[in-house]
Amino acid sequence: MNVVPFLSQDSAPGELQDAVVELCRLDAALHANIPDPLRRPMTVLLRAVNSFYSNRIEGNPTHPADILHAQEEAEERALSDELLEVKRHIEVQKNLALSPVDKLEICGKEYLLRIHREFYDGVPDKFLNIRKNDGGEIKLVPGALRETDVKVGKHLPPAAADVEAYIRWFESAYRLDRLFGLTPIFAAAGSHHRLMWIHPFLDGNGRAGRLFTDQYLRAAGLGGYGLWSMSRGFGRNVEAYYDALSKADQPRKGDLDGRGALSDSGLLAFTKYFIETALDQVKYFSSLLEPHKLNQRIDVYFEMRRRGVLTDSKGQLLAPLRIEAKEIYKTLLYHGNQQRADIQAMLGVSERTTRTILGQMADERLISSDARKPVSLSLSPSSIELLFPHLW
Repeated sequence: MNVVPFLSQDSAPGELQDAVVELCRLDAALHANIPDPLRRPMTVLLRAVNSFYSNRIEGNPTHPADILHAQEEAEERALSDELLEVKRHIEVQKNLALSPVDKLEICGKEYLLRIHREFYDGVPDKFLNIRKNDGGEIKLVPGALRETDVKVGKHLPPAAADVEAYIRWFESAYRLDRLFGLTPIFAAAGSHHRLMWIHPFLDGNGRAGRLFTDQYLRAAGLGGYGLWSMSRGFGRNVEAYYDALSKADQPRKGDLDGRGALSDSGLLAFTKYFIETALDQVKYFSSLLEPHKLNQRIDVYFEMRRRGVLTDSKGQLLAPLRIEAKEIYKTLLYHGNQQRADIQAMLGVSERTTRTILGQMADERLISSDARKPVSLSLSPSSIELLFPHLW
């Protein structure tokens, strides 16, 4: 295939190489420094954040509060179409995290098909009816490469007859077992655009492509990925995201613009955008989880709860919460799971009072409290906006 897969490390400008080094350094620091009790709740929250932004890019108007409440809905048929899309996206992230693949499989055809198939698994048939450019409809087959030529805005993806060959090329070009140094990060940028450019599926390419990039960055060695999010960066300025993709879509502009079919300058522009976006996101989440600032926000949250002046996402006042809840929360955050008897001893209050405080905290999902297990930290929908400002 006459397509340059990614910007090589040697040809990348020095400042871009420095940015990748800084990205890897900050990612490693975030991975190492986050309190272990917060790691799992934060990862779960980030799945919802990812879903919000990835679906927002596709025009889904769902509000963050509705996403958090939708995760509690047992019956998917009770959800709106928009919320069902969001919930499926969250479930796919969870499934992919539970069964990671190795570096040889991450770019393989079967894995790409799996991501697409899982997103559409169990959705109503109306989700599979795709409107064609001529106004007619065609049925989408989840997890199947497209067999129809398409036009996406101004972009003309490769002919359907060539998609299979492009996917074979993709599998070979981005194999992580062959990439070393900073190259896997440059390859992550290139693979994100090239997969979008190939447009292998009839529909769902954007969401599937971003899900793929999540997994690719993890496999590329960014151990903190999942505590920060590319989709959040893309989705906070959708116009800039599409503009960067469009630049990399451009054909080569003469002999000084590379040797492949697509513009090397466009690939450079997209790679720069991708790495700057990643760096911005890891800096944001590192600042968000910085211990001193997080501690201050926890103090403010529980003081407002003590005074009974904090509202939930629906604008309703939350019931006052005893200030001892703050000590419980911080102990769980910095020291891990605790037995109820130890919490009672730490607070110096009666068993009944301890049970009352823990019961209210559990009802509000500030903690997880199962009688058969130690008390553990959770992230309540009511606390997220104050503890993690500007997340959405």
